[in-house]
Amino acid sequence: MSNLKIIPVLLLWAYSISVFSIENNGFDEVCQIYTESKNSSMPINIASKYIMDNIQNRVTSKEVLQAHEAIMQAMGDNRYTLFKGSAEHVLKRTWNCSTMKATFDIEIK
Repeated sequence: MSNLKIIPVLLLWAYSISVFSIENNGFDEVCQIYTESKNSSMPINIASKYIMDNIQNRVTSKEVLQAHEAIMQAMGDNRYTLFKGSAEHVLKRTWNCSTMKATFDIEIK
């Protein structure tokens, strides 16, 4: 699926979930998982599995899980921007995760 097709889907998805209340901030939990992975000495392939497994096990918001799954289908240079945009739309505030951004920046290089 091209990025041009993914962006409208993500925007529609973000709009549709904005009416739901997210009990805990699953976006921050995703950021925490990326940070734990970066702070460990795991090899990249183990760190990737750690991230995916922990997101599935620790994030309870279906909306956040869907957002993360959707960005994994996007091109590497768009992943963080799309996830950040979804988080800000849902949370109605600025959201950042420097560790997540750095992880995706490394994948591009």
